[in-house]
Amino acid sequence: MAPTPAGAAPQGDPWMCTPGAFCVYSGDNGNGKVCGWQVDDPDWLHGSTVCGWSKTTRVRSAFNNGRSGMPVSAFTRTGLTGTKMFCLAKGKKTNLPRAGTYLRSHTWKC
Repeated sequence: MAPTPAGAAPQGDPWMCTPGAFCVYSGDNGNGKVCGWQVDDPDWLHGSTVCGWSKTTRVRSAFNNGRSGMPVSAFTRTGLTGTKMFCLAKGKKTNLPRAGTYLRSHTWKC
């Protein structure tokens, strides 16, 4: 089996996300392609974990599977700028409205 990006889970397994990670998915309800991080990332296309599919595919769902108890905020632009789409508490999952959103960065705080 080929390795998956840090914090990622195998495709096709809904809401799977490495403990301690924040994960985003290309499908609703934790389905589809997945990317995950255990640290802040101000640039998903060139940062700590490259989430290549997020360049052309909207994020449809997200899961904060962090261990620290910290919430996660995700933004539509790099550098933690643009629109803050959500502040997701530890253990929470969400589907994004309107067929998803292009996201580019996140931080472990609200």
